[in-house]
Amino acid sequence: MKTPKPANPWKFFALALGISWFFWMWVILLDWDVFTFPAIILGALGLFGPPIAEIILIFRTHDKEEWRDYWQRVFDIRRIGKRWHLVIWLTFPVLNTLALLLSVLTGSPWPEFETARNLLAEPWRTLPFAVFILLYGPLPEELGWRGYALDGLQARYNALFSSLILGAVWALWHFPLFSMKGQWQHDVLKFGTLDFWMFIFSPIFLSILFTWIYNNTNRSTLSAILFHFMCNFSGNLIPLTEQGRLYSLILTIILSITVTLIFGPKTLTRNGRGHQMESAERGTLKRFFGGGVCPYQLSFILDSPFRRLILSPQRLADRLHLKEDSRVLEIGPGSGYFSVEVARRIPHGHLELFDIQQKMLEKAHHKIESAGLNNVGFTQGDAVYLPFDEGEFDVVFLVAVLGEVSDPEACLRSIYKVLRPSGLLSITEQPGDPDFLPQRTVIAMAERQGFKFVESYGGKRNYTANFRKPISRMETGKSDMPAS
Repeated sequence: MKTPKPANPWKFFALALGISWFFWMWVILLDWDVFTFPAIILGALGLFGPPIAEIILIFRTHDKEEWRDYWQRVFDIRRIGKRWHLVIWLTFPVLNTLALLLSVLTGSPWPEFETARNLLAEPWRTLPFAVFILLYGPLPEELGWRGYALDGLQARYNALFSSLILGAVWALWHFPLFSMKGQWQHDVLKFGTLDFWMFIFSPIFLSILFTWIYNNTNRSTLSAILFHFMCNFSGNLIPLTEQGRLYSLILTIILSITVTLIFGPKTLTRNGRGHQMESAERGTLKRFFGGGVCPYQLSFILDSPFRRLILSPQRLADRLHLKEDSRVLEIGPGSGYFSVEVARRIPHGHLELFDIQQKMLEKAHHKIESAGLNNVGFTQGDAVYLPFDEGEFDVVFLVAVLGEVSDPEACLRSIYKVLRPSGLLSITEQPGDPDFLPQRTVIAMAERQGFKFVESYGGKRNYTANFRKPISRMETGKSDMPAS
């Protein structure tokens, strides 16, 4: 059967947003709670803006084949293979569980699981609750987003770009919900907060996963509806704190990147790619997820604004006790996430960036240049062998790097040589790093090389440990000698 010609997605977006926002506008202007009468009717009509828009556009074409194809993709469960059922039903429960565990490990309290406990106490409520979740988002949204708009986008652009466009419109569609009393977005997340920005960014990356599943299930709208349902349903059963929601977003981003690298941005399927990944992609994934140096192809992850929640460049620079004329060495700067702030703190000093990847140094150089800084040097090499003079630097720092080095103890010996007496060595380790080193291990290694531990910041999984290179007796004696 011939697939109907996809319509223009831009007409659909304009109509879907216009219908939804028109009904929601009255709830906002009249300052009603959306779950009171008659606001609930207007809220529901707005929620069904995407399918109403799709129905209007299909009817205007008078194309019976297009209408038949549309409903087949909604109801034909045979399009979804067994493996894809596993992906649909398990992805979000696993992601949310991992995010919950990460948030607890980094200090968040265990949630009370109020919804899950209530459903267990009264099992008969589970089906009505599931039906409410299905109708309150997954069904009406996916009838429009994936059921209608995605094919039109993919007829014009590749699968990845189509996903990003659809994700951006999907995020924009949610904006009025942050002004509607009774909505979770208004009552809990609140406009302009970190939660707000995380919620707005989420659809952009989630859209990649939705396209991936849709394209691999023979354009099944039902697969998108079920996937969306599991996103919302598991989110209610596994409640997350703000920190947990951050981890959930990070995990979603990582999964989206992985899917894109494995299946390819053109179609997000194996079609035309064979059953093997290209060697470059396979090597990139292995290095990123299996530990070792973060490949420069994924440097954009290092620049994520969400890293500021773990450790901002300003907070790290404060921990380095910099002076305006300090000579500083940063080992493993990546694309320069911390480098710009450190260079600004030493206007009369010098920052040397040392990395094993020339491509990373080029990215850092571009960032330094854009910031208008000219007190930074760039050196490529292995951190086990630092090509600098003895006692050349006042401060040496590493962020999530020491565990990646082939021989950490040899690296520390090399740092000891290039650091001046009483100079500062600062080692930071962060959560989520596959090469994470516990603080106790780092302190033991540094002290074996002659460093003296002086202070630490942060917690067990997100810390900075500072050390000093002791002053030798001879140098102490020289400093105590009276001037002639």
